[in-house]
Amino acid sequence: MNLTKTDNEVFDLCEKGDRRAQMRIYNNYAKSMYHVALRIVNDRAQAEDIMQESMITAFTKISQWNREATFGSWLKRIVINNSLTHLRKDKKMPTTSFEDHHDHVDETQGVDMEEASWTAKKVLVAMNELKGNYKEILTLSLIEGMDNEEIAQIMGISNGMCRTTISRAKTSLKNKLEAI
Repeated sequence: MNLTKTDNEVFDLCEKGDRRAQMRIYNNYAKSMYHVALRIVNDRAQAEDIMQESMITAFTKISQWNREATFGSWLKRIVINNSLTHLRKDKKMPTTSFEDHHDHVDETQGVDMEEASWTAKKVLVAMNELKGNYKEILTLSLIEGMDNEEIAQIMGISNGMCRTTISRAKTSLKNKLEAI
């Protein structure tokens, strides 16, 4: 990633605690990070709080950002982690072990939304009807574009459990879409 000289200067100022530079970064990222949190927690007030907390965390820990990844992807990871932590605290996101789901699932079966001509709106409506952990894992996978390893790490589950949960969530989503 190549930051422009101006970008580097703004991030350097943020690292030094410059409020104007922080406000500039905040204005550039707040809306998109709010939407990331909203897709996970599904509550506007909580998403706003999570976004605010995430920005504060990012500004306090900006020296830990290695600048090899984009600031947006680093910030997005903070927002996702804070959102999932919030759900766990509220016990809205149940956790299960891989042993509870030891049966094998055919991972080649997927939901081909284009072929079935489902609209994005129908998919989002159906996703909102999914149980919490299915909604969260599909949001990270399908909407945020994360791979299984990233999702497993963020959610604190094994890669096998992640693949199984994604597969089951896709099946559940497919069933809900067929019912619409």
